[in-house]
Amino acid sequence: MNTNQKTVLQASRGLSAIFVLFFHAAAMFYKYYHYDLFGVSSIGRSGGVDFFFVLTGFLLYHTYGHKIGSKMTVMPYLTNRLIRIYPFYWLITLIVLPVYFFVPSFGYGFETHKDTIFLSMLLLPQAHGPILPVAWSLSYFVLFYILFSVVMALGKKPAYLLASIWLLLTLCNVLHVPVIGHDIQHYFYLNFLFSEINLEFAAGCLMAVWIQGHRSKHYKTLLSSAMLIFIVIWLNNKFLWVPFHSYLLYIIPAIFILLGATSIPEQIRLPHWVLVLQKLGNASYTILLTHLIYISILTKLSKIAHLTDILGNLGTGLLIFMLTIPLCYLSYVLAERPLIAQIRGAQKLRTSQSPTPISQG
Repeated sequence: MNTNQKTVLQASRGLSAIFVLFFHAAAMFYKYYHYDLFGVSSIGRSGGVDFFFVLTGFLLYHTYGHKIGSKMTVMPYLTNRLIRIYPFYWLITLIVLPVYFFVPSFGYGFETHKDTIFLSMLLLPQAHGPILPVAWSLSYFVLFYILFSVVMALGKKPAYLLASIWLLLTLCNVLHVPVIGHDIQHYFYLNFLFSEINLEFAAGCLMAVWIQGHRSKHYKTLLSSAMLIFIVIWLNNKFLWVPFHSYLLYIIPAIFILLGATSIPEQIRLPHWVLVLQKLGNASYTILLTHLIYISILTKLSKIAHLTDILGNLGTGLLIFMLTIPLCYLSYVLAERPLIAQIRGAQKLRTSQSPTPISQG
């Protein structure tokens, strides 16, 4: 991929993070003020996280697909992937956790249980979700990384056989075909392992294969269409014009984004707002983990200050949304980015100091 294509993909990550942030801000605002910001609070998921799942599959296969079945040593790969997830997640969880002990009313009651804390720190799936509610999706990312490492460690035939069985059982679960059992819904871990979300990850992998030999000159139309499809799905989720609701529909705009972004030529100059979204894309993980904290704090402060008396419901809601973005980005600059850089630096130092094997020749 050329530089422009990588930039737009990263910008799409930033836009997806903004989708998640805005929908959560609207839900929080409705909880406190009973005001439905742009009618968003009743739509459900924004599709931002679903795009992350598709994009993860695409980038993993694009980068490592040629290594599937190569019997490679996967620990360096897996370590690098998990470093991106766990350290900053642990930091945010440890900041939030004491709040539930001192002010239990802020949570649902399970946050202080020992088993919940243990499972949350490992990002093992739980029926009620982790201590940090927005981190539910991270369990799936960890699953994807582990599964991808397994198929790289295996031979080619066992790797593709395992992947095919996993996807087949996932399809059976989604379509309610009783291959595993009639009551799989009662077995949380089986339901997690064969969740419909796996199909979003698989769709990203398939797009990485397709895009290798296909580019389109209509990249602007594809990207515009993706935004339009998002809006249509949101409106249908709200008004149920068509009596069908599935988050798997978000695969469609995600595919349009991938097709459009990977077709952008190198020589064009990208507009400034794309570069701004690229920066937010760099901070998307921090936005995902911290935005609810800032939204909650700002909403409580707005309530204490009677801000709606001055700005009205719409103005207050938009102000909370707009203030949350720079606060999240500041957290990325001051916390996540230096933390990961420090860990990477220590990792490289240990590698450089490891003894060189003596030749036996």
